[in-house]
Amino acid sequence: MEASDSIYTIKDNQIFLQNEENVLETRQKARNLAFRNAFFLLVKKILEPSELRKLDDIDEIKYSNLIKDFKIVEEKITDINYSANISVNFNSFAILSFFEDYNIESKVVISEEYLVFPLFKKFNTFYLWENDNDWYDFLVNEYDELGLLKLYFPEKNHINKLKISAEQILDKEVGNVQKFLNFYNKKKAIIVFLKEDYSLNLNKLNSVVSAKLFANNKFTDIKLFESGIYEESSQLSNAKLISKITMNELEIWWKKQIDLVNEKSEGEYLFLLKLDNSDLKKNIDIEKKINKLLGRKGFYLFEFDTQKIIYKIETKYSIEQLNLALEPDNLKLIKSNQDEDYYLLQSY
Repeated sequence: MEASDSIYTIKDNQIFLQNEENVLETRQKARNLAFRNAFFLLVKKILEPSELRKLDDIDEIKYSNLIKDFKIVEEKITDINYSANISVNFNSFAILSFFEDYNIESKVVISEEYLVFPLFKKFNTFYLWENDNDWYDFLVNEYDELGLLKLYFPEKNHINKLKISAEQILDKEVGNVQKFLNFYNKKKAIIVFLKEDYSLNLNKLNSVVSAKLFANNKFTDIKLFESGIYEESSQLSNAKLISKITMNELEIWWKKQIDLVNEKSEGEYLFLLKLDNSDLKKNIDIEKKINKLLGRKGFYLFEFDTQKIIYKIETKYSIEQLNLALEPDNLKLIKSNQDEDYYLLQSY
């Protein structure tokens, strides 16, 4: 499954029903319920609340028409109850076409993979790649690998301890951070820092989380939460609860990155994409990628010969938006020097 397809898969889709004795009918009912539940889990992931409300105006949604396949991962049948865990894999083209039919704007721009530095300071001791770094474990457990934000957690091991320390990251040693990223073939990193200190006056633990983005050799702050979203002082560690809130906030942060680009959008865009015809397989892959971004409309074969393929693209997405979506594939649209009406696709 391609990375861009992963968001269309809903796992851990638990269904509980009363056993009505006819197992085939119960299974069918469970299947229909699983499809509906999975659909609404998916749309909550990729639609804003204002767009979600548009679904209320649709008389009937044929969920089965939107599904590529499904799998019954686990099933239990007793005399009284029926339960199942049904994984559902939606058809991305069918979903995008459905949204287009009802004028629903979706956000299916998947990020490139950010390397995560899960820094933990507890009682004046720093943890990063150590086995005792519970903060690392909590974040990994809460990470939704099928979400829009793609993260990479380097392993806890001695090699990583030698390559970079928590202190070097907090001191913003750009060279060391960049070397570490290069080693893992990543371009950007997110530093998520949890600090727990014991307050003698309050007889409680104080917990504070902060986050930074490292990109293009620069550190910038990531604003995660409004104040009061989690309890900063408590008798016991709140790290597990805070990790759940933090991962959700990072997903929101990524959606805001999409919004920032959306704000620059001015309506419909029309341009020509020129591809070298020497690599047919590469061109087919690019065509699939662009098709997934644009849906069934706005992508047409305009000209074809032995040297080149030219596509005509009509879209509401700006070049900046398309480049944001192409980042995970290390691709970028650039204007042709020879003709201003044409864009080329460049690897980087």
